[in-house]
Amino acid sequence: MGGVVSSQQHPIFQPQPQQHHLAASSFTSLHQDTYGNSIDNHHNHNHQDQHNNHQAQQQQQYQQHPRYASTRPSAAARPQLFSDFFRRYELMIELNPHHCPSGLYVMPAADNMNLWFGTLFVHKGYYRNAVFKFQLTIPADYPDTRPTVHFLSDMWHPLIDNHGQLALQYQFPQWRPHRDYLFHVLHFIKAIFKKCVLDTIVEKQAVNKEAYRMYRNENTIFAKLTQQRAQLSITETNLYDNYPANNSIKFGPLSEQEFGELKQKMTSSAVSN
Repeated sequence: MGGVVSSQQHPIFQPQPQQHHLAASSFTSLHQDTYGNSIDNHHNHNHQDQHNNHQAQQQQQYQQHPRYASTRPSAAARPQLFSDFFRRYELMIELNPHHCPSGLYVMPAADNMNLWFGTLFVHKGYYRNAVFKFQLTIPADYPDTRPTVHFLSDMWHPLIDNHGQLALQYQFPQWRPHRDYLFHVLHFIKAIFKKCVLDTIVEKQAVNKEAYRMYRNENTIFAKLTQQRAQLSITETNLYDNYPANNSIKFGPLSEQEFGELKQKMTSSAVSN
């Protein structure tokens, strides 16, 4: 996967060492003779103590000043702010459209970067012509924790339970941070509708046992039921139902004129490229 950046690799996030020149050490160097021998006397020690006390008082006054106390983040808050920014930065990289498999589209919710809405267009197999909608929820501690996928369309599949939850553990039994990525999940979503994947599922992995047994033992009936779901997914009632409200991928009807204009734009764009 190209373009994925970790905090150890990206130059923006490399912490720069800070150089602190302590006034006390500079002051001490002034009290050496020309041969580098320290001049130890009571007056010099008293003068140095007074200088250090003055510095400490100035620092305390700065920290307590209301102008700076109200705007300067606490030491505990700074790492959290950095961590949240970096997580968001990682998600923006993973949202790269070039990482998406063909026929699948995702877009984050307008109000939540950790919630992605997706649509899959299936062209072949048992589920051909289907338009399935789903949402991908990214936990706050991602990438340490596996995301979840929930289908909004009515589904009939051995790896999708009756509530629409996809069994990601089939492909990712142990989620490996910085080795497993969201684009791997997207490719898996597309792959589960292919016969080659359906053939590899064993009963203990299936979360919809009835769909699994029907696929194995009554394949003709399974094919009819999956086609029913596929045709149901492209009815106007389901296709134009843009649930939930923050779903950023919305469908709507086009008139013949609008469709013609859109088709012409797409054709012109393809020719120019």
